[in-house]
Amino acid sequence: SRAPFIFTRADAKRLDFAITYVSDISCDIDGPVASTLRPSTIAEPFYGYLAREEKEVAHDDPEAIGVMAVDNLPCELPRDASLSFGSDLIEHVIPALFDGDKEHILFRATECSDGALTADFNYLQAYIDKA
Repeated sequence: SRAPFIFTRADAKRLDFAITYVSDISCDIDGPVASTLRPSTIAEPFYGYLAREEKEVAHDDPEAIGVMAVDNLPCELPRDASLSFGSDLIEHVIPALFDGDKEHILFRATECSDGALTADFNYLQAYIDKA
């Protein structure tokens, strides 16, 4: 069975239709979001939908409904997070390995040293005692 329509092409043509931008993560062509004509890409994530003509136009067309319908967007989120994490690691953590940990970054991140919890992580002792 198909998902119910969120809005149809007829809905989008109504004068009182108020949606101006759509982010469709389902990317079902001719599906529940009438403005999704095709999947977009990470490189070019936006296009416009001109309801009165039921066709694609530039996303910045003043009469268009803006559409983002990147069908592999969920795959991009882990990639983006990994890139961000990697950049932070390179910028903040790796220098601490070579500067004697001047800002105590490594020290503050250390949960256990010489077989005992460090002061910032003593709250975990109750979990250890239950194990």
